[in-house]
Amino acid sequence: MTNSIEARGLAVAFGRKQVLCGVDVEVPEGSLTALLGKNGVGKSTLLRALGGELRPDSGSLTVLGLDPWRARTELAARIGWVDERTAWPKWMRVEEQWRFLAPFHPTWDDAEARRLAREFHVEPRAKLAELSRGERAVALLVAALAHRPKLLLLDEPFGGLDVLARRRVFAALLEHLGNTGASALFATHSLGDVERLADRVVLLVDGRVRLAGELEGLRADARRFAVELKGSAADWRPPEDARIERRDAREAIVCALERGADVERSLACDARVRHVEPLGRELEDLLAAALGEETRR
Repeated sequence: MTNSIEARGLAVAFGRKQVLCGVDVEVPEGSLTALLGKNGVGKSTLLRALGGELRPDSGSLTVLGLDPWRARTELAARIGWVDERTAWPKWMRVEEQWRFLAPFHPTWDDAEARRLAREFHVEPRAKLAELSRGERAVALLVAALAHRPKLLLLDEPFGGLDVLARRRVFAALLEHLGNTGASALFATHSLGDVERLADRVVLLVDGRVRLAGELEGLRADARRFAVELKGSAADWRPPEDARIERRDAREAIVCALERGADVERSLACDARVRHVEPLGRELEDLLAAALGEETRR
């Protein structure tokens, strides 16, 4: 399978702060990949590197077969970009934004922009600065889809959307990917959006990839357990491939994102463990456990 994005050993630092530390990422062609991680772990930095907005300090990177730094003008014409933090002039109306963007995208389709605007209830004469957060997110997505890009890079694209708007947006994204064979990488904090929309996930922790792969594989491999201990849980440590989600005096909730069956066997052989109870494997719970720090009740 061809990859739309391939990153190997990607590193980016701002001064003494290392933001990305040897990141390896693949986004297969035609996939819809969610980029997860807490604030400050490097999600936006990675997207900016992919879009050619900043040059990595080391590592290799290709996007749609191009070096995004050396070929950023050519690449920009083939990418749909949504970042709600982009500053647009206060006077600019939605349709004026379209006229501004059109020359940079040879495949720009004004009729498609207006069709999407009608579908998403976006008023072309509205000023971008006067739109609500949700209205602005939808307007930016219309502009990103109007030239039928081969790759979508979306940084928190669904903020402020209500339930109905989310359904319309999700349907349009899936339709776009299905019709064009394009790929998408979207950064989000909403685990519900991941489960409803994505087929793959990349999890960043402390500037490194903690987990990457298909969601179906994650569902198959990951496990959560309630562990009852014979003594205090304060100094007990889980097997190497697991982490403690929460611990009490003599109990702990343990999450293993990979090799869950092996972790279960290791727990059963632990002399300090009295009983192991498998918990549900809902995706949101597994991802929340991976993103969260250990908590105490």
